[in-house]
Amino acid sequence: MFAFLVFSGVSLYFRYMRLALFFICLTAFFLLSMKIAKQIRKNRKSKRRMLLPLSM
Repeated sequence: MFAFLVFSGVSLYFRYMRLALFFICLTAFFLLSMKIAKQIRKNRKSKRRMLLPLSM
């Protein structure tokens, strides 16, 4: 994913400045949303682990 960000930024920087900026923002937003989703999944998993011994 990071390679896509770098490649699109470098290749489009010289010709289409706005398009390169759009791709960089889009990739950064995508990476951020993936990081947030991963954190949410991790929190849910740890919550389930904490509840399991109490129910047994």
